[in-house]
Amino acid sequence: MTRLIARILMGLVLVVAIGIGILLLRNSEMDRGVQALKRENGAAALASLKLLAQLGDGTAQMLVGSIYAYGWGEVRKSDADAIYWFRRLGSHGPLAAEEGADPAAPYQLMVAKAYAAGTDGVRADTSESLKWLKLAAEAGSKEAAAALQSQH
Repeated sequence: MTRLIARILMGLVLVVAIGIGILLLRNSEMDRGVQALKRENGAAALASLKLLAQLGDGTAQMLVGSIYAYGWGEVRKSDADAIYWFRRLGSHGPLAAEEGADPAAPYQLMVAKAYAAGTDGVRADTSESLKWLKLAAEAGSKEAAAALQSQH
């Protein structure tokens, strides 16, 4: 009986050690990616963040989507890549999609607002804001649809 308890305890210690190691690795890669963004090195940021994003890390998915949406760090802007990563956030992201809306809709609206106001490290760009506003409305965002309606 004592051997069984000792083996169970060793197994638990091993599981905890692996969990801590994974958490430290995640935090290290996240920090590396964020630091690369601060240095405006988008390629290095993507190298650190994409694996985390592929593994389902919501913060990494949001950052990768934003890198593509805004063209941060000299990365070529790509609406399709941005929407792909925003969509992967789904319901576990910090912005909840409206009932029946595409999970990317609130993030598309966020990008539209950033381009409208010139925030999140981008210059104000009316045409880019309008493009993202239309994408958000098409994806089911009622706020974006109302904003478009008020412009007409």
